[in-house]
This record gives sequence, structure tokens and C-alpha cells, in this order.
Amino acid sequence: MTIYWKVGELARLTGLSIRTLRYYDQIKLFSPSDYTASGHRRYSQTDLQKLHKILVLKQMGLSLEEIKEITENEDYHSAIETVDKQIDRIREDIKIQQQLLSQLEQTKKELANNKDISIKELTTLFELMKMNRSKYFSNSQLEEMKMYYDQVDTNTLKDVEKEFEWLLRNLRLEKERGSSPKSKTVIELAVRWKNITYSFSKNNPEIEKNAEAFYADNPEAALQFGLDTGLYLYIQEALKTSDD
Repeated sequence: MTIYWKVGELARLTGLSIRTLRYYDQIKLFSPSDYTASGHRRYSQTDLQKLHKILVLKQMGLSLEEIKEITENEDYHSAIETVDKQIDRIREDIKIQQQLLSQLEQTKKELANNKDISIKELTTLFELMKMNRSKYFSNSQLEEMKMYYDQVDTNTLKDVEKEFEWLLRNLRLEKERGSSPKSKTVIELAVRWKNITYSFSKNNPEIEKNAEAFYADNPEAALQFGLDTGLYLYIQEALKTSDD
């Protein structure tokens, strides 16, 4: 006699939620092999074995789409290729985590030498670490930027930060007032903003280009400085006018 489990019973047995089991059914990843006369799901021992395979593959870090492809095709070579891809992902993750560990150790040393570091400064530091782990900058470019920051004293950096915040605040006010980005006032503010923003590049156009690409793909990194997409485009329009 075949044993069947109801969806609630299977949920308790596997630790999955009923919603998850229904979702798996909805995307055709895992469906019951039988239904009652009233349309309720019934799962067999074979179903349970298939679900176990799915959960094992999920624990390996495979996406539901990849798991679906493997379970549908039952193709050895396809499974090997998918696992190889996951191995590459994990290796890359390990590499990134090793870089993060190294950077955190360096951050700890810097914190030990700077008792007055603020949460905001710490957040900025972590954003720079994020840049460090990105595909946008070469090691030589990162070293060039780091050398620049190492040469600037703390008081100067704080003065520059205050001016940067003042410029953004005034640029936002001009935008909210409806001022044209082609106006003399906005252009002057935008140019000063650019000079500060790209001061770390030491006028290296390649670094400036890579930095723009980084912040375009990681808008949350710029948001901590109060620079949303709308304001950024407003500034860029003013800078474009200044170049004409």
C-alpha cells in the first residue's frame, strides 16, 4: 500500500513551509504525484526522495532554476557542468572573503591609531573596501588612490568633507528651486563638486571613468553621501554645459 503525505505533513517532515511547497509546485520544480478527489495535494515516497535531492542541491548553493534543469534532465554531464559553475562561484566567494579579511585586519589597525573615528567615517571606509573588491579598479589604480589619501592629513580631509557636503546641499537646493543646470551658479557648484570628487584620481581620466562606472552600478554607495540618481544627473548636466 502506497503511503501519502498531505502538504502540511510534508512541511512538518522536511521543515519547509507550506508556502514554499506550493511555490515549488507553481514553478514546476516539485509537484505532488497525486491529488485527492477534492483537489488536495498528496505526496508519495518517490516525491519525498525527489524533494530530498532538491534540498541537497539547494544546500550546495544552486539556484532553483539550476536545480530544476538538473532534476528535469537527469543528465550527468549537465549536472557536472552546473556543479563546476558552483565550484567556480565558491572559489570566487572565498577569494573575496579572503580580501575582506585582509582589509578588516588593516581597518582594525587604522582604528587602533584613530580613537575618534566616527560611524560615518567607518561606513565610508567600508565603501572603499567594497571598491577594492570590485572589478572596476586595477591594483595599481587602487594603490595610487590609497597613496593619495595616506598623504592627506586628517584635518584637511575633514575640511574637504564639510565642503563636499555644503556643495551637495546647495546643489540640491538649486535643483528643488527649479534652477536650470545651465545657470552660472549651478555650473560653478558642479565644477567645485567635481574637483573634490575626483581629487583622489590626481587627474587620471581612467580612474575617473572607472569611478563613474562603479557608482552607476552601485548607487547605494553614493546615497550615503546624499547623492541620489536625480541629483547626480542634474550635476552631470551642469558639467556637460561647462565643457561646451
